Amino acid sequence: MQKEKIRSDLTRFRAWRAGSSRTINKPILLLLALARCHKKRSRLATLREYEAMLHSIGGQLSGVNLVYPFGRLVKDGLWEIEQERNLTRSSSGDLSKRELNELGIRGGLRPEIYDALYTDPALTEEVFSEILTAHIPIQHHEDITSILLIARTNSISKDRVPSNAVKGSNAVTDTDNREVGNMDQHKQNSFIAYLNSLHNVGASGANAIAESQALNVYFSELYEPFPIVNTLYDFLSSEEDRVILLTGHAGDGKSTVALDLIKRLKRLAPEEALEAALNEREDIPHPSKAERFISIVKDMSELSAERRLQWLDESFSEPGSWLIVSNTGPLLNSLSEFSRCRHVPGNMNSKILELLNREYSDSDLDSHILKIFPKDLLILNMTQLDNISLGARILLRMINHSGWSHCEGCVVASACPVLLNRMALKDLGSVVSDRVRWVYQRLNAYEQRLTLRQIVAHMAFAISGGMGCAEAKQLVDSSGSDGLERGSDGLERILFSEAFFGYRAGKPCQAAGNLRAVKLIERQVFGSPVGVDFERELEHQQGSHWASLPDPLSALYKRWSSRTKEAEGVQWRFAKRRMLYIFGKPSRQDTSNASTFFDSFLQSPRLRDFDQWSLETAFSLSSVEQKRLCRACLRVLLEVFSGFSSGQFQADHDRLFLTLRRPDRAVVQPTQLVMATLPFDDFRLYYDRVRRFPVLRYKNSDIALRLTLPLLDFIERRSAGDLGSELSEIHLAQLEWFRAELLRLHESQNRQSSSTELNLLKANISGEVFLRRYHLDLSQQILEVD
Repeated sequence: MQKEKIRSDLTRFRAWRAGSSRTINKPILLLLALARCHKKRSRLATLREYEAMLHSIGGQLSGVNLVYPFGRLVKDGLWEIEQERNLTRSSSGDLSKRELNELGIRGGLRPEIYDALYTDPALTEEVFSEILTAHIPIQHHEDITSILLIARTNSISKDRVPSNAVKGSNAVTDTDNREVGNMDQHKQNSFIAYLNSLHNVGASGANAIAESQALNVYFSELYEPFPIVNTLYDFLSSEEDRVILLTGHAGDGKSTVALDLIKRLKRLAPEEALEAALNEREDIPHPSKAERFISIVKDMSELSAERRLQWLDESFSEPGSWLIVSNTGPLLNSLSEFSRCRHVPGNMNSKILELLNREYSDSDLDSHILKIFPKDLLILNMTQLDNISLGARILLRMINHSGWSHCEGCVVASACPVLLNRMALKDLGSVVSDRVRWVYQRLNAYEQRLTLRQIVAHMAFAISGGMGCAEAKQLVDSSGSDGLERGSDGLERILFSEAFFGYRAGKPCQAAGNLRAVKLIERQVFGSPVGVDFERELEHQQGSHWASLPDPLSALYKRWSSRTKEAEGVQWRFAKRRMLYIFGKPSRQDTSNASTFFDSFLQSPRLRDFDQWSLETAFSLSSVEQKRLCRACLRVLLEVFSGFSSGQFQADHDRLFLTLRRPDRAVVQPTQLVMATLPFDDFRLYYDRVRRFPVLRYKNSDIALRLTLPLLDFIERRSAGDLGSELSEIHLAQLEWFRAELLRLHESQNRQSSSTELNLLKANISGEVFLRRYHLDLSQQILEVD
């Protein structure tokens, strides 16, 4: 077919009118088909495959009805459908969506049209741009071009805009057409649009889920594999048939793990995007035994209860290994019902819950396996995996992604706010991942665990601030400054240190509140004053003596410094502290002040140590420092258990007293009966590699107190003399459990003894605490003072 005829046929199809508006059902399906051709995918595809591509665009366009054009485009001479004559049509001539899906009917551009476009990518881009401009509202152009990775050609001018563009909610308005014609030609980086599709702040959030990520070429370079993938691959590809149930919260990465395993089993390269959306169930040949299959169910939660039971029954009764992904609720219900039908003895729910709450250690699967079914059943809870370190590494991938190369040659690249943001982050190197990881550790320990999807969305928003290329260019063009100053107005609105903490130009950003991470961060009010010396430096435009800032931020830092003395100077002081936390590069000569600043900013004196121990799965303390920390823990426990401060005891006090004390702690008890006395030397500090916590263990017993971050911070503050710090009820309950277990063990070890010694803790009028020992003479009924 001739080039001009193809362009004419594809751009002059009949579009159904509704008043003065023209619907976009046909244009959207044609754009999807053109995108498939441009990516060298197969000509024909099922309705579900087209809908999966549409879903990846998201937003308002996700509601477009593709069933209508799937059948009607045939009459336009553009489309071909398998088994068309045998398909049922309604009175209006429309096909049945249910029949199309059940039969797996495929449709696509006619062979002669597809072949011509396949061999001429430039023609494909031209036709794509004309359809997009003529039929799709301009506010959707960037999303469509970026998600489908079809670049609109710069050859389209005002004269090339088709005259049949009409107004309406589903059509391009006359104003939109004028904007297209008058817009300066500049690059639109589809990678920036992709970042904005990962969050739900002023964007579609279309690429937040694994189903759409699987089809996106940008995803593979961002993907950071879960360490557990290798272990699960070995488990599935072994000679024995096995079943894996992978569960967790929505957004924990279950489907992404399944996608990774599918690629490995199909021997696809990690960076290769899938050609079609995943089916509900994928049956893949075993890597070493062709007669066997490995079945992967991408999300059992989406299935009906009957289908879930059916596939559970098949997974255990038929040959082959299975991986089933499911949210926790449907998993519990279906597996319990399946066990009841199979007459499996015992309480299945309690067994499952026990496995779900069991911590996962690297490559250790044995403790997560149930052997009560025909095949070994591995139940793994993704919430038990460390996603904080993983998320921080993904941030580095976002910053160093090759997609930023599309900005080369852009007329505003030297002052683009988004690029300045990225340049400042790249200048920091791996340091920025540490700063981000510390904040997530703080949230995880004190507030609530974030899913990996929430972490990725938060970081993507912080990099771009939700700003697209068009808005960035407009801000640069409207600036009257020169050099880096041209981008300062825009950078002030999207600076990573502001967007990450939920602010915009020093004020809370209401739109950022849609992000779960920001909601949790807001509770902490990060950026409060640190100390007098630090505060004096905030007024200086030269920066801080303990840290330097990346060059792209120099102009903005000076601007904020000049505002610190204004009426609203407080907000700019907070903003500068946030900037120093994220972007500050400590000088080697002043690491002490840097440590003080970071610990104060994070409101946690032990967080950075806790984070380092977690990364190394071991203490980074010397033996002397471990003994010092152990003694500090015991002295604080002495305070909590007795109600007296450690300063009221003698300086060389080395015993832990367990006393009878009122549980409400509302009344000071100057005299307390001692139930047990335990020497400090009987306690040791260890690091639990499985749970990633330090533990305080009594002798060689199983009694161990998990030293969570709030407990460590409390101990550190009390040891430093901060008597105003308090513990939440849940952590006080942990200490009471530890106290009760120590008493129980002490009583069991001394059950046979008939000691007549009575010990009392007493505080005199000056506050000094001392121990009084009494002996009871049973024969004469006399109590004697020792």
